[in-house]
Amino acid sequence: MSAVPFDIMENIPANLISLIAFAIVMLVAMLLLALKNRFGQHIDELQRKLENQEMQLIALQTLLAQSQSQAESYQQISTESQIENEQVSKQLEHRIKVAQEQFNSKLQAIEQLLHQQPEDKLYSRAQKLVELGADIAEIMRECDIPRAEAEMLLSIHRKKVSK
Repeated sequence: MSAVPFDIMENIPANLISLIAFAIVMLVAMLLLALKNRFGQHIDELQRKLENQEMQLIALQTLLAQSQSQAESYQQISTESQIENEQVSKQLEHRIKVAQEQFNSKLQAIEQLLHQQPEDKLYSRAQKLVELGADIAEIMRECDIPRAEAEMLLSIHRKKVSK
């Protein structure tokens, strides 16, 4: 029985074996060609995706550069504004200091006026009475000053008025 299969092989002509081998080679070649086409399409699709991603990357890099430029511009504006605010603040501090000094000076003058000696107040009042037209007796009585001083105030007033 085992001799039968060898006999079958002996009966197959060499051309048929060549033909079968050629058919197998052709099938493998067609299969390889189909695989090549399929992988070629896949490669083309991947290349299109890569190009698309490269374009998106360039667009994103452009946007990033613009954003950085705007950020730098805003930073510069912010810095300039901060410097300006500091200068204004210093000017205001100086003005406040000057105003406080003026206020303190005027407050001291007011306190000095309030603490004037009572005699100064009497002479100031006597001067007012002279300007209002009071006579010597009234000035002496209201301000409690001697007659000579009242006469002196009246003569000074008359000299001012005559000029």
